[in-house]
Amino acid sequence: MKLKLFLTLLAAGSITAAAQSQGYRDGIEYFKAGQVDNAKTILDRTLNDNGTDKSLAYYYLGQVELAKGNKAQAKTFFDKGIEVNPANAYNYVGLGAIDLLNGVPSTAADYFKKAQGLDKKNYEITVAIARAYYNADKVRYEKEITKFLEKAHKDSKHTEPSIYILEGDMLFDAKDFGGAAGKYEMAISYDDDNPEGFVKYANAYFNVNPNFAISKLEEFLTKKPNSALAQRELAEKYYEGNHWKKAAEQYGRYIQNPNHFPEDKGRYAVLLYAGDNFQSSLDVAQELLRSNPNNFLMQRVQMLDLAALNRNEEGLKAAEDFFAKNAGASFTTLDYTTLAGLQSAMGLDSAAVVTYEKAVVAFPDNIDLLKELSAMYTADKQYNKAADAYCAYVDKLPKPSANDYFTATGRCLNAAATNKDDEARRIADADKGLAYLDKAMATAEPSPVLIQRKARLQLARNANQPDENAIATYAQMVDMLNADPANMDPANPNNQLSLYLEAYQFSYLFYQNSDKEKAADFGAKFNEVKTLMGK
Repeated sequence: MKLKLFLTLLAAGSITAAAQSQGYRDGIEYFKAGQVDNAKTILDRTLNDNGTDKSLAYYYLGQVELAKGNKAQAKTFFDKGIEVNPANAYNYVGLGAIDLLNGVPSTAADYFKKAQGLDKKNYEITVAIARAYYNADKVRYEKEITKFLEKAHKDSKHTEPSIYILEGDMLFDAKDFGGAAGKYEMAISYDDDNPEGFVKYANAYFNVNPNFAISKLEEFLTKKPNSALAQRELAEKYYEGNHWKKAAEQYGRYIQNPNHFPEDKGRYAVLLYAGDNFQSSLDVAQELLRSNPNNFLMQRVQMLDLAALNRNEEGLKAAEDFFAKNAGASFTTLDYTTLAGLQSAMGLDSAAVVTYEKAVVAFPDNIDLLKELSAMYTADKQYNKAADAYCAYVDKLPKPSANDYFTATGRCLNAAATNKDDEARRIADADKGLAYLDKAMATAEPSPVLIQRKARLQLARNANQPDENAIATYAQMVDMLNADPANMDPANPNNQLSLYLEAYQFSYLFYQNSDKEKAADFGAKFNEVKTLMGK
């Protein structure tokens, strides 16, 4: 997910055409693409702009309310549209749609007749009437839907794009996504500047062939470079298709459009973080926090960015504030591990341990947290708990590797070797480590290091004193080392002189009180190795 990004932010005064908008037309495009909340935001924002066709804007605001089930508010907007321009046929279609929903098809038909009379050559009006019947009850009004679609086909000589959009929507609702995509493609073929067709085609096709769907949106954007819908949909599809770098770059262009949405700037900050562009991400997050200090997502992004930038003191304060201000929120594992990492970086290992303990409780199924908690316990010198956590991690792994088992032996060794007060616990940790070592050795290549670990566990089991078991294991290790003379060669950068030294030292200690001859022999070997090591 972490991809390198290089994003050049356009300076004030050098903004290109991508920063322009289409005003209220962006709202219409969003509505036609099925994004009613976005449509309402832009239509409300641009209603009183110069150049806005207020009668048409009111119609689409009414359609937004109908889509939300607010018939009374929808009627208010349609009436306002008629008041502004009585000759606009669309608002009569809207009033007719309300009557259909209210179960009075006769008066609906009167409104539709009036609309057709006002704009006889606007074939989209005919399709809008068919859609009103479809939205009201596709089964009850099947004949009317067919009638008006056939009329639109006949009058337009099959060239009206909105016909194919509605037919595509009907197939999409029936989960015939391939058929729907074909209809949307037909709409584009009759109008290659059709936002609704391009977006719906891409959405229908995305689950089948994401890259092809993206290519259609790229084509769409070249035709409508100022369309907020085109800019945003392409950025979203890049995001959904895991094209992180392209998504961030496209969002960077899109948020310069006056018709962008504030939440999209937050998405941009997340994408910048995901692409390792931490400073730019932090700049965007802090800009949004200045206007809304309670923005949960941007508080999180700020914490993550500061941690990634190694600004640990600032990051720790941001992380502590993030958790304190949002008590009871749904934190992620990354939230906890970032806080713990910052605490550890500031020398607060005990606090980091507590944070990881909370994470383990909050996410019991995330076994990786046990592994990380074990490392944190180790850093805080809580070796018994470190062993317990790592062993729990290994025991929950479906298929532990030899390395997993070997790491577990290290945690058990630390616990046993440092335990001076609890003999039973010391022996149990050493035995557990030896059991894990057997599992590691069952699959790993034979290695002197594995045998060294076995000897060390045997030493720890015996309160760090050599016994017959440990000495026998060290002898086995030396035999393996002797199979390759390079292990004793100081000129060999990969020599194993330190392993020899350890084996001879403990052998000398073991025999010094029981067999003077053997002790002298191991003492001489020990000194010989020290000389070779230059000590």
